Amino acid sequence: MTFIQLFLQFFKFGMFTFGGGYAMIPMMSRVFVDEKKLIDEDTMTDYIAISQIAPGMIAINMANVIGRHLKGKRGSFIAVSGVALPSLIIISIIAAFIPNIMTIPLVNDAIQGIVIAVILLLSLTVFKLLKYLSQFWYLIMYAISISITVFFYSIPIVLVILSAIILGSLHAWILSKKDIQHD
Repeated sequence: MTFIQLFLQFFKFGMFTFGGGYAMIPMMSRVFVDEKKLIDEDTMTDYIAISQIAPGMIAINMANVIGRHLKGKRGSFIAVSGVALPSLIIISIIAAFIPNIMTIPLVNDAIQGIVIAVILLLSLTVFKLLKYLSQFWYLIMYAISISITVFFYSIPIVLVILSAIILGSLHAWILSKKDIQHD
């Protein structure tokens, strides 16, 4: 894949994907894992995890790690530029020419349709990741129980994050003890 092809591919992701980085993940996986076979499935799953925990937008983080994987530092810069440029162009046009865009009924209806598509793309991502998490059934149970608790009891998100840190640390400690016993 040339630098131009890399830029154009990420430009397409940025231009035609609504809903941010999570909605881009299935498209990136399809292109780089399934079609072009430039990245294996396990590596892509690792890149998704890295992009989620790294600070910043997931689309930029995914472009960064995939670009670096394929073409080094320059590839990272080109992929990030490609994925970010469409948003910059579109936002600039909207801000300059159409200040009351949401009052246009057609635009409002289009946004509602896009929301449905984004929910479907995010669901696809969740189901794909569940395949890898199935061995960690307790993490799935934690996610479900936290989601229900937040929804019904409106607990502060900071408590969710703190509990995840505590449970994740406990999980890592248990796994490290198992590794020590096997050595």
